[in-house]
Order: sequence, then structure tokens, then C-alpha cells
Amino acid sequence: MPDIDGRVILLILFVVISAVKWLIEKIQTKDQAAEQEEPPDNLETLYDEYRDEIRQRQTELQRRQAAQTPPPIPVQTPAQAPARAPARPPASKAQPAPSFKPRKTTVSAEQQAAASRFEQLSSGKSKPSPQSYVRALLSNPQSTRQAIILTEILGKPKSLQSR
Repeated sequence: MPDIDGRVILLILFVVISAVKWLIEKIQTKDQAAEQEEPPDNLETLYDEYRDEIRQRQTELQRRQAAQTPPPIPVQTPAQAPARAPARPPASKAQPAPSFKPRKTTVSAEQQAAASRFEQLSSGKSKPSPQSYVRALLSNPQSTRQAIILTEILGKPKSLQSR
């Protein structure tokens, strides 16, 4: 019989011990699961326990709400109402309303250019159609390359493309 290396024996021993340990744990978990799945003998006692637990939760919730509720605001009777300040006497002379003089505003050339661009945008010119936009892009070789690269990156994967 040829000599077997000590490392191989050690490896086989380790595998056997691990398998035995796994089997023991598996049996223990089955036993625990079977114990947990067994229903109690008396369903009435289970129902009563559950009902008591619900009552305890409800009373605890009511206590919390009572502790968080602010005290009611006291209602003042007319005798307790604070005294009001006396009304202002009417003015004997009518005061004229203040007049505002419009100031002349100066508009820079940049502001005028921006205003004209805004007017052109809002004048009702329609946007170019998508077809004309695509034609303009494809007329330029650089933009054509970019379009091809973008379709490769953003398009469907090769495996999902139909041929």
C-alpha cells in the first residue's frame, strides 16, 4: 500500500468532521422547528392570552396619548377679557396720498440683447422638427461618429438585437 501524504489525510479528516457537525446542526434545527410548529393544546387559552396582550397595548397607548395631550386652553369670559387700547381719534386734516415719481431706468446693451432673444423665443416660432434636427446632426461627420457611439452605448445589447 503506497504511503498517503499526511496533508491529504488531514484534509479528509477535516471534511468528515465538518459533515458530521453539519448533520448534527441540521437535526437540531428540525427538532426546534417541530417544537415551534406544534399548536398549543388549548386554543381558548391562546386566544385569552392574545386578547390580554392587545388590552395591555391599548392601555399603554392611551397612557402615552394622555401624557402627550396638552392641557386645554382656558376660556376667558367677558369680565376677564383684557382691556383694549382706545381707538385713535379721527384725523382732522386729510393727508394727501404720497406720490411716486417714476425713475428713468438705463438698460445696458447686454440686457437689450437678452430681451430681444427672449422676445424671439416667445414670438411663437415653432421648434425645428426632429427630422431636420437629425439631418443637421448627420451632416457633420463628427456628430455622426458621436451618434454611432451613443447608439452603441445607450442602445440594446447585441444579444437582444434582432438581425
